[in-house]
Amino acid sequence: MKLRKIIDRIGSVGLITLLIFSGIGIGGLAYYAWLSVTIPFEVKEPLEILEYTSELSFYPGETKTLYVVVQNYAPINYSVQFDFHLDDMFYLQNYVTFSNDSFIVMPGTHNFTVEVLVKPCAPPADMQLEIVFERVCPDEEPEMPLNTSLMLLGSAARWAAGNGSSALYVNWKDNWLAHHSTDGENWTWGWTMESFDSIRYSISSALTYYGLDIEFAADIPESLDGYDVVVISAYYAVEPRHNSLVEEYISNGGGIVLLGGVPCYFQEYNKDLYVTNDLSATLDWFGANRYVNSGGTARITVDNPFGTDFVTGDIMYETVRQSFSAISQMSSEAEILARWDSGHVFAFTHEYGLGQVYYQSWFEYLDNPP
Repeated sequence: MKLRKIIDRIGSVGLITLLIFSGIGIGGLAYYAWLSVTIPFEVKEPLEILEYTSELSFYPGETKTLYVVVQNYAPINYSVQFDFHLDDMFYLQNYVTFSNDSFIVMPGTHNFTVEVLVKPCAPPADMQLEIVFERVCPDEEPEMPLNTSLMLLGSAARWAAGNGSSALYVNWKDNWLAHHSTDGENWTWGWTMESFDSIRYSISSALTYYGLDIEFAADIPESLDGYDVVVISAYYAVEPRHNSLVEEYISNGGGIVLLGGVPCYFQEYNKDLYVTNDLSATLDWFGANRYVNSGGTARITVDNPFGTDFVTGDIMYETVRQSFSAISQMSSEAEILARWDSGHVFAFTHEYGLGQVYYQSWFEYLDNPP
């Protein structure tokens, strides 16, 4: 009997102790809940349209440029899609063409350009244009608007620009428009205005897609200050007197992108395709000593140039002709990115002073320029 009382007493004490500790646990949970706080949690839209062309007025057959200034407040790049809507959809589908609808928006402020063409047969009209601007989620990325050769070119120009975005594009179309009336109609050696439109449209699309703000030019200006990268495709805009100008520009931190036979015209000037192959006058800053012809297939020789997904062996360009531009006798500091089947260089980079140089033999045109 005494033993049972002792056990009962111990059990009662144990139960009391359990309740005490349980009370502390419950009290502790209540105590922390009482200390909880609520704070605002916001995810903001990183992209904002700061400025845009407020009005467009055309005559049939005209092409004009629509400007849109976009601010990216985030620390990453975004792919964005523009949709253009007129309140007369029949008119839009039959008489109006917009050159670009996809862009890469890097951090900071960027000026994007879209060329708008009204077809020559367009009737008079008075309408409202709506621009729909949206970020594209990674799993909803639109089809890449550029072919591989233009992706390489655009990403290279972005690299050559460093942290800047201002691009001067010295192009065939503007060069011809500025000089054909005095230099003669035949200096285009068979190229048509349609060809010039395709070149200008393709290269400007690549530059714009990679976030560069383009200024078009017919000739190389007396000063390149203020431009982060200068892209030159017009052979006849280049003269030997520009050699020192470009060398100083690159040495001070500028970026240069040269296409096709442009390097030859720093050595010798005429309105002809038959110029010197000797590039020794520009070897220091250009990074190669000789221009040659090649063709066939051009393939990437390094993995992921300029952060692209290209890998060794990927095809950049194909042609049955053997008269396309190529480079040989490279400087030891040059980095070769792509070669023709012949072994001659299709694309390479070279750093000189504080700046960068990129060369590419050619590219595949985009379809249906405006």
